[in-house]
Amino acid sequence: MSTASPGRPGERGLSALEVVIVLGMVALISLVLEGTISGTRNAERYLSAVRRVTERGQRVAYELRELVTASRRLFVNDAVGQGYLEALVLDRLPRVGTARLPLADELGILQPDPAGDPHTGNLLLFLEEDDALAVLVDPLGQVTRYVDTYRFVCVYPHATDRYVVNGPGATPAVDLVVWRSGRFPSYSQIAGIENAVERRTAVIDLVQRHGLEVALDPDGTVDTAFYDMDPLGTLSATPVPDPQVPEDPAAAAGGRLVYANLRLAPTADDAHRRALFTRDDPAEWTPGGFEVKVVGPSGARQVWMHVVVEAQATRGELAVLPCTVIASIRDL
Repeated sequence: MSTASPGRPGERGLSALEVVIVLGMVALISLVLEGTISGTRNAERYLSAVRRVTERGQRVAYELRELVTASRRLFVNDAVGQGYLEALVLDRLPRVGTARLPLADELGILQPDPAGDPHTGNLLLFLEEDDALAVLVDPLGQVTRYVDTYRFVCVYPHATDRYVVNGPGATPAVDLVVWRSGRFPSYSQIAGIENAVERRTAVIDLVQRHGLEVALDPDGTVDTAFYDMDPLGTLSATPVPDPQVPEDPAAAAGGRLVYANLRLAPTADDAHRRALFTRDDPAEWTPGGFEVKVVGPSGARQVWMHVVVEAQATRGELAVLPCTVIASIRDL
């Protein structure tokens, strides 16, 4: 008969098998928790990317619609439009080499291009009216006249050196840039001041007080639109040859996407990234996430704009948003 005490249950140790079972359960629970946390983080990243592309993509599209709706003169892919485009100084944020103006379809309707007849572009160029200036014409009587001012606005794709999408085959992000020129006072309104002394005084005021040295005829071609003004009050009677239109960094919006870790989505053959208007051979030209189509006569035009924005969501997923807006304008 044994006299050994069995001991109390709480003092008995765990067997090796029990330890293995407990450790296995802990490991299994850890794996489940890690998967749950990882899945939650990926879902949060995806939702965050979706919010970014939705908010920023729609904001950019509606911003463009407002800008174009208020334009004074829209330029298209003809000799006049090409002339003005070449005069713009886009050195700070150059446009991609394939950027092109849309060709207006004067009698067409809002529909994709006919095959073999490209009209769609991926660059916008127009003239917007800025605030009119109160210009002094009689210093003694403190008499002023209002003179309209204009700016050139150009919207185009720009290839950056930043990567906002990672993975195999990733390429630098293409941004959408809103470029603005400095202000130009109306040449016709200045030249239309009949009193020569008042006209000279107005030019002096524009140059010395407002810092504007070139007047613009908004209805002219690039070779007949710009006229020099000097501090002595002389308004040139002949247009500036080969004009250069510099950017006004203080007024330009610059890149609208990359700073928010977004980019224009490269054109691809899927539901979200495919071209909407163009029927060009993809081997020759693609819009690269920004399309512009112009239809109707100059007095009642419609501008169709399609913007496709994407952002990195998770390591293997991208959030993509296509957004289409239509602006109706009276091209004066």
